[in-house]
Amino acid sequence: MIIEIRGITYPSVRNASETLGIAMDAIYSALKRGSMDAVGLGNTQRQPIDFDGLNFPSLGAASKALGFNRSFVRYAIATNSAAAKARLEQAINRYKQNKEMCG
Repeated sequence: MIIEIRGITYPSVRNASETLGIAMDAIYSALKRGSMDAVGLGNTQRQPIDFDGLNFPSLGAASKALGFNRSFVRYAIATNSAAAKARLEQAINRYKQNKEMCG
């Protein structure tokens, strides 16, 4: 897929990602939002997140540590889905146990 960011045409999302030093997911997200000229400029600030006493620097970091994609964790937080919250809680407990065992 040919992509244009700030007036520069890249032959692929991968090429743009590597050239600009940003994640391919960031480019796809910018495409969905329609904000290609802002991608990779650092305008998005990470928001720290706390899960039951576990502190993570961002939703992405928490998602990765807990074994989920960011969309699922955002969904679990934002909705009243008992099943999603239960899965998230199980992952948090597993993470805590692994952290205790590893020191």
